[in-house]
Amino acid sequence: MLALGSNLGDRRERLREGVRRLAAAGDLVVEAASSLYASAPVAAAGGEFLNAVIRVRTTLSAIDVLVRVKAIERAMGRTGSQGDARPLDVDVLYFGNDVLPGPDLVVPHPRRMQRPFVLVPLAEVCGDLPEPGTGMRVIDAVSARAAAGRGQVSRVEGPGWLRDVLQESRRQAGIVRPCLS
Repeated sequence: MLALGSNLGDRRERLREGVRRLAAAGDLVVEAASSLYASAPVAAAGGEFLNAVIRVRTTLSAIDVLVRVKAIERAMGRTGSQGDARPLDVDVLYFGNDVLPGPDLVVPHPRRMQRPFVLVPLAEVCGDLPEPGTGMRVIDAVSARAAAGRGQVSRVEGPGWLRDVLQESRRQAGIVRPCLS
């Protein structure tokens, strides 16, 4: 699972282009995408973010996915500074059922449960699945977060925002019918 965000320029198109680039080599297939959600920036300059989560299948290692993600972020204008606005920000949330403690990559992502802009789209893509390491269902984490009333996100567009990119990714991988979406 990958979380995507952008708060610069044509945010929707930047997210679409980032996903296109992720899938371009054919060794990473985008299987499903959440709706697009808007949220206020957290510890980042710039305006409102658009956020989404995508479910991918890959033959790459977790570190290879991270390397690709960071290269695409840089190619699309990300400077790497923590507080800067972000043309594209991609985080590895999960890598199958693996629990990876770092140092370069920590999976599951350590701050995913504190971020409604990650949890809400994540629940849309895989809400009933148990979390690696904790066994807690993602949908339960979203419900607990909503009950606490912290962190607002608003749905901007349904999952069709990425339909053509999903179809192309599946076509390149030879997938006729996806399991979801």
